[in-house]
Amino acid sequence: MINGIPTLDDLDLQGKRVLVRFDYNVKYLNGKVSDDERILRTLPTLTHIVSKASSVIILSHLGRPEKVGEIDKNFSLKKVAEHLSNLLSEEIYFYDDLNLDHFPDNQKKISMLENIRFFEGETDNNELFSKKLAQLADVFVMDAFGSAHRSHCSTEGVSHFIDSCVGRLVEEELNSLEGILNNPVNPMLGIIGGSKISTKINILESLLEKVDWLFVGGGIANTLHKSKGYEIGQSIVENDFLEEAKDLSKNNKIILPDNFLVEQKDKSIVEKTYEEILPDDIIYDVSINSIKNLNKIISSCKTILWNGPLGFFEREEFSKGTLHLAKVISESDAYSVIGGGETLTAFNQSNLLDKVGYASTAGGAFLEYIEKGSLPSLDALKEKL
Repeated sequence: MINGIPTLDDLDLQGKRVLVRFDYNVKYLNGKVSDDERILRTLPTLTHIVSKASSVIILSHLGRPEKVGEIDKNFSLKKVAEHLSNLLSEEIYFYDDLNLDHFPDNQKKISMLENIRFFEGETDNNELFSKKLAQLADVFVMDAFGSAHRSHCSTEGVSHFIDSCVGRLVEEELNSLEGILNNPVNPMLGIIGGSKISTKINILESLLEKVDWLFVGGGIANTLHKSKGYEIGQSIVENDFLEEAKDLSKNNKIILPDNFLVEQKDKSIVEKTYEEILPDDIIYDVSINSIKNLNKIISSCKTILWNGPLGFFEREEFSKGTLHLAKVISESDAYSVIGGGETLTAFNQSNLLDKVGYASTAGGAFLEYIEKGSLPSLDALKEKL
């Protein structure tokens, strides 16, 4: 048990049919899985289940397909099944039919359903579809922490109709976040990036109650800067949230970047301070000099919590701020917890994941758990014992 939630150690899986929800929402490049960190992190759970269960059925989503009731090859999990099969050196039966009534009773030891978001009722948390999923197995294991904030059939609904627990990855995530939130070693630095302040106001307010400093980057910093009366040019900003940003920026725990990489009207890229931004400029990244100004704080920290990129991370020329911060944190003595796809990618690209105290596989769920201390899918499991 962890926080009143059953774990794999609380249920007897011997000879049982097990349904397990993973988060295999991975990156592709040239038709192949290019970053399998999320897959690798599920292997302890999967190998434990396979060693005991009579059969295993894997559920996951990939991306956000626009239509339901049909298969979109751009979001198919078939390549994921092939990649996992190679990792395990074991055949995986891939079920590409969206009618669960056709699912065979004599499937292979390990099976994987097609992208669960192709199925009608999944994202609506439809009770009938939840029951259909539950009928496939004797036990349900929730090990998709990255999707635990979603009240969908495959994350929350199915657990109401079958014996359920969390897997090793969710257990690991909860242990790490509980420690950093309820018993952190101070002083503590929070770092929040991303584009929209509207989606992170609550987490910013929550973190300000826990941390000694809060460094804010990305588009969120643009909105905070503009609320203070500074020019941000044509940079991404949320004008509807300037009043909320103004209130937040009054908190002296908040640290904003003061040097940026800016694309000028002629498309040239230059470094500027916030006082030098012109009306046609676009802020795309914090500069390395901005990170250097954090060095003293980082060197004095005992705990660091980071979610979200500091700039337009998808473009290599604007990933330098995020990558440099990853390097600085990896060299610090602080216990660090990072979360979010781009943040993990930054550490992965730099071969620094092993230098992090804990790397969460989640983004939205990571933030929601920090804010609320609970998630819908996990709350449902507390009712199971």
